[in-house]
Amino acid sequence: MKALVVARSDVLGEAAKYSLKELDRPKITKGYMGFQGVLGHEFVGLIQEVDENNPYGIKKGQRVVGDINLACGECEVCKEKSYASRNHCPNRTCLGISNKDGTYAEYMSLPLKNIHVVPDSITDQQACFVEPLAAACRILEQKVIQLSDRVAVIGDGKLGLMIVEVLMSQKYCTELAVFGHHMEKMTLLSDGVKKVVVEGNTVDACYEDFFHVTIEASGSPEGIATASKMTKPLGTVVLKTTCAQASPKFNPAEIAIKELKVIGSRCGPFDTAIKMLTSRCVNVDKFITKVFPFSRVMEALDFVKNERGLLKVQMAM
Repeated sequence: MKALVVARSDVLGEAAKYSLKELDRPKITKGYMGFQGVLGHEFVGLIQEVDENNPYGIKKGQRVVGDINLACGECEVCKEKSYASRNHCPNRTCLGISNKDGTYAEYMSLPLKNIHVVPDSITDQQACFVEPLAAACRILEQKVIQLSDRVAVIGDGKLGLMIVEVLMSQKYCTELAVFGHHMEKMTLLSDGVKKVVVEGNTVDACYEDFFHVTIEASGSPEGIATASKMTKPLGTVVLKTTCAQASPKFNPAEIAIKELKVIGSRCGPFDTAIKMLTSRCVNVDKFITKVFPFSRVMEALDFVKNERGLLKVQMAM
């Protein structure tokens, strides 16, 4: 069963907003997943057409967001009915990323099981953060952090900062530090986290072999090497970065010698992210850099491509 989501303010008199993130232009246009089609995967929109007798209780006119992975529902992985089926169906398509046109369009369709209703207490701008916030929450779901751990997050982009916000809101570790290139971004975080400015990919020697868990969200293929150096022997490296190109410099020797656990981490639970936004335990408004009307989409794309130090750029219709 599918629902048609409308994304035009002149159809239902409601504003629909889309997130424009770094993945959408620089990475996909350089060959990420070999994608060709309509971009966009972070959105909030309105239900335009739906079977009113559907088992999910979705109604026409409701404001919704949607999981970006479209599973087949028939394979062995899907029959597990777990987070494995959410992320790892071998036949899945991915909204605006792989074999499924995305959100930069007047209308889009999604399976009803992918749709989540947005509470009235969440604004359109905040709702566009559900997908990346869910990705941050995936780390909680994976249960890789102990309360006594020292934890580092590498990367001061939107995802890295939201991971820090999520960990802080849940009081998930004893010591938390974020490493990035832009102090002006890291100052958006509260005083409870240590903020370290990094030049290039070199981290001060005092942080080598220091952290029990290092979360790599730099967006750079070299990030795993930095994370491996910072992590204690027998520690854990969590990989959030996905890149169009692999790193020619990666050497797995340090991982083997230190017996590190390396865990990939992708999309996460939308329901948890929505609850966090509803409870206000995470503040995402501060991460919005600029909002463009959809009529200026090319200007918005150029802005994302050419400006440095951006966090979240949104388009509204």
